[in-house]
Order: sequence, then structure tokens, then C-alpha cells
Amino acid sequence: MSARDRSTTRPASAGGVETPAPPLTAAKRARLFARDFGIVIAVMVVYFILRGQAPGHDSFAVRFTEELIKFEKWFHVFWEPDIQKWSIKYHWSRETANFIYAYGHFPALASVGIWLWFRGRNRFMLLRNTLFVSMVIGLVFYYTLPAAPPRLMAHYGYNYGFVDTIFGGHTAVDYAQPSLIRNDFAAVPSFHFGWIAVCTAAVWANTRNKWLWILAFLMSALMGWAIIATANHLIVDMVIGLIVLVGSWYIALLIQRRSEARGAAATAVTPPAAPSAPNSGELL
Repeated sequence: MSARDRSTTRPASAGGVETPAPPLTAAKRARLFARDFGIVIAVMVVYFILRGQAPGHDSFAVRFTEELIKFEKWFHVFWEPDIQKWSIKYHWSRETANFIYAYGHFPALASVGIWLWFRGRNRFMLLRNTLFVSMVIGLVFYYTLPAAPPRLMAHYGYNYGFVDTIFGGHTAVDYAQPSLIRNDFAAVPSFHFGWIAVCTAAVWANTRNKWLWILAFLMSALMGWAIIATANHLIVDMVIGLIVLVGSWYIALLIQRRSEARGAAATAVTPPAAPSAPNSGELL
């Protein structure tokens, strides 16, 4: 998930040596930081509005999730009801899962994004573009293949034993969303897991600090557990989310490499012209 950071270097000189660019002033650096994260916030707002306006198609969404459950049963991996039953046995574990799912997503994304930006802006840009590409793919899913979360299956007559721990009451966690951005049938792909997983990969690719590696792993592991414990996604939803993010990362990496190649070509120093051939009257 790393990419070479060119934001602090100048193009190669005629001698082929890349020279450091003059450091940005604190004011310019602050403006660049604000612009980069302002763009992320603006794009996310547009994404969530478009996601919230996707047509519901309740019956299709429920049937699609039913087919996904059959798929998991066929592979003998329909473990979610048992995992949730074990996870919410105690009130404190139930509330922990609710808290992680509701409040752990965006702080984790923001923390990794800020950390990457200060390690190298191009590293941040790769993660940012990966998320942007995944948003486009996600919207295609939401508009063409809406899927109900497991927590809603009992409401439509499919009782697998799932409990709605967040919206079903008996919790201090408030995850209410404005109707403009709310979409109850956006379970596939699971970006609650996919976005956190790609942040974990970004940390692993950009540091050798073992404690940060462990922290990044726990970030994904706890979110994966919370997703199942709150009955918001199936395991297959998370797998699809992970596949989408891997594909998005590859596309973002291609875009970044081509952009860097064009930038290098545009700023390359023209080699000195070869000496002209001597006239016939000149001495050799």
C-alpha cells in the first residue's frame, strides 16, 4: 500500500541526481493539509448522500441476503448466529461491540490518514484514491444489488436468531442517521470492514514498528468481530468488501504511477544538443 513519495524532491538534474525540494513553510503545509482532507470530507459527503438515495427494493434486498446465507451454509461457514450469541451474552460485551461498530470506524480512518499524510503525502494519496475508487464500486452495488443486513431478516419473516443490538433498544449507543444518508440495504459490500482492513494494510506497508502492526491488526479484528456481534453484516459481505478494496487499491496504484510518470516526463530536463558536424573547411 506504499508508494514512493515525490512531494519532497525535485526532478532529476541533467546529471541524473534527484535533488531535495525546499521544505514547505508551516503555513503552506497547513493549507495543503486542509485542502487534502477537505477534499476527502467533501467526497465522503457526496458519497453518503448518493448512498442514502439508492432505491430500497426491500423484497429484493431480503431475498438477496437469503441467497447469501444459503451460500454460506453450502460452504459450512454460516457461523454468525453462534458468534453473535456468544458475543452478546453479557451486557458489557454487547455494548463494546455496539460502541466499536458505531464509533470506531471514522476515527480509525482519520487516524491512519493523518499518520500517512505526515509520513509522505503520496502514501496518503494512494489510500485516499483507493477509498474513492471503492466508493464508486460500492454505489454500483447499492443501486443494483441492495442487500439487507442480518439484523433485519427477522423483521421480514426470516428468523435465524439474529438480534438487532444497536437499533433494537437496550443500548446507550446512539447510531441514528439523518434520512438523507441512511440506507438500510447497503450491506454489500461491507466497507465497515473493507475500509478498516485497507487501513491495516497501509500501516503494515509503511512502518516496521511491530507495535503499530499489532495495533493495526487489532483494528481490523475488533471491527470484524463487532460487525458480526451487532448483526450488521454476514461474513461473505466482509469478504466482498475486502475484494472490492483490493481491486480499488490496484486501480488507485495504476493511476498514481501513471500520474507520476507524466509528471516526471513533463519536468524532465532536455538533454544538451549534440555538437554539429564540422564544416568541410574546418580543421578536425
